[in-house]
Amino acid sequence: MARGRFSIAAVTLGLALGGLSLGLLGADAPKAKAPALVGEETCATCHEDQAKAFLAGPHGIKMAARSKTMVAESCERCHGPGGAHADDPNKTNIVRFPKDEACLSCHNSAAGLMAISLPGHARTQFPKCLDCHVPGHAPAPAKPLLADQPAVVCGKCHGDVLMSMKLPYTHRKGNEPFQCTACHTAHGDNRTGRMRQMGPGAVCLTCHTEMSGPYVFPHPPRAIDGCVQCHTAHGTLNPMMLNRPSVAQQCLECHTTVTSRHDITKPMYQNCQNCHIGIHGSNHNRFLLDE
Repeated sequence: MARGRFSIAAVTLGLALGGLSLGLLGADAPKAKAPALVGEETCATCHEDQAKAFLAGPHGIKMAARSKTMVAESCERCHGPGGAHADDPNKTNIVRFPKDEACLSCHNSAAGLMAISLPGHARTQFPKCLDCHVPGHAPAPAKPLLADQPAVVCGKCHGDVLMSMKLPYTHRKGNEPFQCTACHTAHGDNRTGRMRQMGPGAVCLTCHTEMSGPYVFPHPPRAIDGCVQCHTAHGTLNPMMLNRPSVAQQCLECHTTVTSRHDITKPMYQNCQNCHIGIHGSNHNRFLLDE
């Protein structure tokens, strides 16, 4: 029995010593070196034009205003550590095209807004930052560092909207249709049409202030879905940008029953605004017979 206990103790001691020796060897084993950073000046020795353009552009100016350290790290913040690339310049040991994570390390608020307000973009993982923006190594075609004018960038996915803006009646600034960003915010500040302002019709009323009210007798559809309840925002064949070809057809979307004296076969009843001129609301008459 004593001999058995001695054997067990010897084995246990051997295992403990073996574990200790492995631990000591592990402590002495060389650790993997972190990728070497070389700084913006080293990158510029080969990529001089790109570095100058970047530092003179919006990104570089903002970084310089923050700190000299951020400028020194500017290349590697997007393209990763450059030590291996400086020793052996090839396309496989550097991040040629920055990933979204690099952009969002600074623009972190955009990530949260897009996940909440643009579920389609988040779900499909499209677009990526560089699908819409340029990195800033050369002058951008449009602000803020867009790859093209907003309507062209958005139109790559929203082609139906881009085509509707070419119809005879649309929102224009002079002869040119509004850019998408005049009304929409690209990264999504809210869930209703990604509009720049909250509330039904709020963004429309920044220009159409005469329609804003408030009215003693408001027209109820405005409170439901805002101006787009009756109007098409992007483009239409109707001069008033209505969803239907005529005023009467638009009104009959909701007013499916009318009194017997409204004989819509007669021309005088085929334009509701002949009598109900306060179509956006009235301060005098609940039937919107005046404004």
